[in-house]
Amino acid sequence: MSHLSASALSSWFSDTFHGLPSGIIFDCDGVVIDSRAANIEYYNYLREYIGLPRLTREQEDFVQAATVHQAMDAIFPRPLQPLLRDAAKKISYVRDIMPHIDCYPGLHDVLDFCRGSGIRLAMNTNRTDGMDNLLDNCRLQGYFDPIVMACHVAHPKPAPDGALFILRRWETSPEKVLFIGDSSSDKGAAQGASIPFLCFQTEGMSPQSVADFNTLLSALKTCRL
Repeated sequence: MSHLSASALSSWFSDTFHGLPSGIIFDCDGVVIDSRAANIEYYNYLREYIGLPRLTREQEDFVQAATVHQAMDAIFPRPLQPLLRDAAKKISYVRDIMPHIDCYPGLHDVLDFCRGSGIRLAMNTNRTDGMDNLLDNCRLQGYFDPIVMACHVAHPKPAPDGALFILRRWETSPEKVLFIGDSSSDKGAAQGASIPFLCFQTEGMSPQSVADFNTLLSALKTCRL
């Protein structure tokens, strides 16, 4: 399955929402921000500190979609995890990691269009902390309401708890909302809440996928005409 063109995506919007969605839920890492390299470097530093090899590609993919706790349990043997405290103390996330994180090109144009068109914006992420620093660094303060992190719900993605929380906050029904994600956990959360899902960049996961925000913006603008 290849990515949809702007015209094909616009047609899907028209068929699914009879125009524009009333709200869009964004995943964070891999959709709003490109944090893959920064996350991988962080985990590799910890692994090398305790004598483990660097992450495999499969492990890199997993930690990008997982919560911090899930990632730690998957890539660090339990007996070695106490050693990570000393390693973590040597890293400043704001100083060493945050400068390597940035938004994907075209994101702010999409967010500004949505805000100007009355489309509500929310975020459903498996992050557990550091959100305020990230929003400041990436000039994203004020765009998303609510922002639901893994620590805010009993069950993080792929469970639908976060998405259902957003629907309740917005007092809207799932068929009026779009969920944009890049991983199977995002797709699972959307499906669990009965929300139409659009895959960002990752090919083969969904018949509805988009390569970049410029294509998404063109499709949204066509639907508004």
